[in-house]
Amino acid sequence: MYTIRFPAFLLVCSLAAWGAQAYQWPSPQYDALETLLYEGRRSDGSNLASTQHPCKNRGSTKSSIGGEWLRLAYHDVATHDAQKGTGGLDASIAFELNRTENAGAGMSSSLSDFSTYSSKYISRADVIAIGSTFAVASCGGPILRYRGGRVDALEADITGVPLPEQDLATHTAMFQRQGFTPEEMIALVACGHTLGGVRNSDHPAIVPPPTDGSADNFVTFDGTKEFDNAVVTQYLDGTTTNPLVTVANTTLASDKRIFDSDNQVTMRALAAPETFTNTCGTLLERMLNLVPSSVTLTEEITLLPAKVSTAQLTIERDQLVFKVSFRLVVPVDAKTNSNRVVTLLWCDRSGPNPNCDNLHAKSALPVQKIVDQPDSSPVTQRLNKNFNNYRFVVPINQDESISKFWFTVDEGDGSKPTTHDNGGNGYPIQQDNVLFVPGKSKVALVGLGETTQRHFDLVAAVKTSLAPSRVYMSIFDSATPNYEPPLKADLTMNLSSISPIAGYTFYTAVVEDIGAQLTIDLHADVGGTTYTEDYQPTYTLDSNIPYSPPSTVTTIDISHSSSNTKNDASSHTRTILHSIYTNFGIGLLALYIGLWIL
Repeated sequence: MYTIRFPAFLLVCSLAAWGAQAYQWPSPQYDALETLLYEGRRSDGSNLASTQHPCKNRGSTKSSIGGEWLRLAYHDVATHDAQKGTGGLDASIAFELNRTENAGAGMSSSLSDFSTYSSKYISRADVIAIGSTFAVASCGGPILRYRGGRVDALEADITGVPLPEQDLATHTAMFQRQGFTPEEMIALVACGHTLGGVRNSDHPAIVPPPTDGSADNFVTFDGTKEFDNAVVTQYLDGTTTNPLVTVANTTLASDKRIFDSDNQVTMRALAAPETFTNTCGTLLERMLNLVPSSVTLTEEITLLPAKVSTAQLTIERDQLVFKVSFRLVVPVDAKTNSNRVVTLLWCDRSGPNPNCDNLHAKSALPVQKIVDQPDSSPVTQRLNKNFNNYRFVVPINQDESISKFWFTVDEGDGSKPTTHDNGGNGYPIQQDNVLFVPGKSKVALVGLGETTQRHFDLVAAVKTSLAPSRVYMSIFDSATPNYEPPLKADLTMNLSSISPIAGYTFYTAVVEDIGAQLTIDLHADVGGTTYTEDYQPTYTLDSNIPYSPPSTVTTIDISHSSSNTKNDASSHTRTILHSIYTNFGIGLLALYIGLWIL
């Protein structure tokens, strides 16, 4: 959620977070990337990780899905020119499949696997990189540190993927253009070829046709499904069946030329499993982070031990409600603690006790508790972690609204309850003037087959006390068939015939979309200020999500609670001011004071 103005102490904290690169909520890009990476799915539950995990072969072709995903990523990266700062992992591969260098059914299959997972905050290229991270982790390789923020190309890039028939000098020059030394080229090829293989239908000159009457002949690089160094050890001991080594036409034996290019020095080093794992982890991470010089990737996306998601103030069944989910990370083998009590607490925005001025907050218990399966993402499974989710729906008094919220977790074992309050700031509800109302919005499928699209009737609510000069939505969907250009537009919303409810008046707009992940940003222009509700998903309109009645609300005394973010604010501000001065000097401190005064 977003607003034009920030409370002073939140502005201080955002400056401090910028200096320390610490996570602060709301951070929609980080949250979206973290969800897909560690939960393995998008927000509507559609699971990308399960397509490949645990280290699956594709049913129709028997090929390694992880190997195909890793190959797709490298073929996209191969356009990178390190010296010029162009090309790299930018999803241009979607427009390059007609090239000989990108032959193979696995390329289009992989793009199809990824096609519905991009969004406003997760680029198509980010999804390809996450897919490679899944592939390596799922098959037993290193856990690659992941960063997001890649920018998608909407057209083909230069050619430059190495082909088997090219000579060693050509291959070396290609990898050097991408930023890899000759030794790194050897290792990267070995790391990439620990998964997957070569198919007769794609490369009939390398792999002979099947002799057993089957539809196709697929020969793996090392005979194992796992991400291991068998591709190296089998090569060194002469037992390899790698078709790019054993092919009769030596002109096509590109792996043999590369592996022998330094008299096997690199290959002998990679024969040590730990060296292979560490080297592959470093090189594959570098490969996935090759982007144009104009692109700045995010910080590393790490697993959040406690996470807020789907926080939404809305109107449901003619009542103003606040809905939020709270996720806790637990050890994968830990039994669910039936004694644990998770409580949502919040401050009013207005009324007799705004921002908990009288040291009273409101609290409620979850309406639903869910234990996730530990194999939702291979990365999380490899970390031996699992998730417990607590979902809240609470009624909100329209005259008091809500300004911020936090959680307490009591394990019920006599220990002191833990407070999760966004680093002492509370999780801010930064505006309540314009809201998305899924409960009054609708979607219908129109057409059949490839021409199917969704017809959305979308509803927003604006406070009746305001007089907006314009209400509009910014729509976005990049999860389009065949990687067509993203849907991106601003649409004016019109006053609805729906009667005002809970102090809000309704506005509507119609959207036609061929994509799978339409999100909307809602805006209301009021007296020179624009209020915005950012990144609202529409997937709930397609789902039969059961209605959860709001839970019971209790008013509690927080005068002695560590959750009293208001009383803690001045002390916290002094600490942050000292930190700004210590780390950045008087200049940034003066800038902050100037912003605070403004």
